[in-house]
Amino acid sequence: MRAFIAINLPDRIKEKILEMTKEFQEKGIRKVGKQNLHLTLKFLGDVNEKNVEEIMQILKTVDCAKFEVSLKNIGFFPNENFIKVVWLGIENGRNELIELQKQIDQKLEKCGFKSEGTYEPHLTIARVKSIKDKKEFLDKLKKIKFEDNFRVSNFELIESKLNPSGPVYSVILTEELC
Repeated sequence: MRAFIAINLPDRIKEKILEMTKEFQEKGIRKVGKQNLHLTLKFLGDVNEKNVEEIMQILKTVDCAKFEVSLKNIGFFPNENFIKVVWLGIENGRNELIELQKQIDQKLEKCGFKSEGTYEPHLTIARVKSIKDKKEFLDKLKKIKFEDNFRVSNFELIESKLNPSGPVYSVILTEELC
C-alpha cells in the first residue's frame, strides 16, 4: 500500500484555494483537487501492510501541542525558469510544522524509513507539465494574494491509491495533538 502522513485542511480553506486556482486554466497545469489538499509531513511510499500497525503505534507516541498555521503567498519549485509545482507558503506555524515533521521522521527511522532531510513546509496547489506563456503565468501568480489560517489539532496516516483520474486518499489513522 502507498502511504503518507499529512495535515488535512478545513473545508473553508480548501474552497478558498479552489476559487483562487480558477486562474490556472492552461492544459499543462493540473490543480490539486479539493479532497487532496493537505500539508505533507512525510511520504512513506509503498508500505507492507504488516508494517502499518507498527507505523500506527509509532505515530501514537508523537508528542506535540496544537498550533496555528497561516498560509500566505504563492511560490513555485524548483525556480522561476522551470516551474513544476505551485504552492502556498507557510508563515506562522512554520517552526512547529518543522518540529512535528522532524519528530515523525526520527521515530519512523526506527522501523526502516529514511530521513527526509531538510523539510520545507508548503501546500502544493498545482503541478505543471507545460506552460505556453511563462511570463503571463508568472504575472498571474504574482498578482494573487492569499492569506488564511487554521488550527492544527491532528495529523493523519493516509493511503493513496493511484487512478488514471488522479490519487484517491483514505485516512487510516487520525492522531490528535495534545
